[in-house]
Amino acid sequence: MNRELLYISNQISLLRILLIIPTVYLLLYKPEESYSTAIIIVLLVTMYITDLLDGYLARRLDQVSETGKILDPLADKIVVVAIVLILFLQHKIETWFFVIVITRDIMILIFGLYLKSRKRIVLMSNYPGKAAVLSIGIIMLLTIINTQNTELLDALIRYMYYVSVMLILYSLILYFMRFKKSIGDKSYDRQ
Repeated sequence: MNRELLYISNQISLLRILLIIPTVYLLLYKPEESYSTAIIIVLLVTMYITDLLDGYLARRLDQVSETGKILDPLADKIVVVAIVLILFLQHKIETWFFVIVITRDIMILIFGLYLKSRKRIVLMSNYPGKAAVLSIGIIMLLTIINTQNTELLDALIRYMYYVSVMLILYSLILYFMRFKKSIGDKSYDRQ
């Protein structure tokens, strides 16, 4: 067994992945129940807190690990893709936004796999990427709350779409620049 999986920061990332199970169940089978919406909100907020906490504890407890560098963004992607996919299939989010979110995650996955296989390195999540995930999370949360399609929430969600797209593009540009620097840096070849 990978000893790094026992680090508290990596355990928190694993918890985030496990929390998607009840979230998906409630979204699929109890989407209109008021108690279901309340539980989903608690689960989403808990997942966001664990996202902040795992990175903080990894640095604070000197537990930054290769496993954590993979597990943390993987947990983010599983959570985001699962919920965005369900909301898309339920016709609750715009198709173009769904395509952008999925394309972002596919691109990061492909670049990450390339770096891992060719250079044996993993790029850590950065703050613009975390901000992009937060904006996507806010859209998911507002969409789930907006069961009555109120004008105010509809307007806020539309506004957040554009904020999120700007953050996604910005974080992708920075990620691509880090990727390009990593594949051109000869010092990585010796790792």
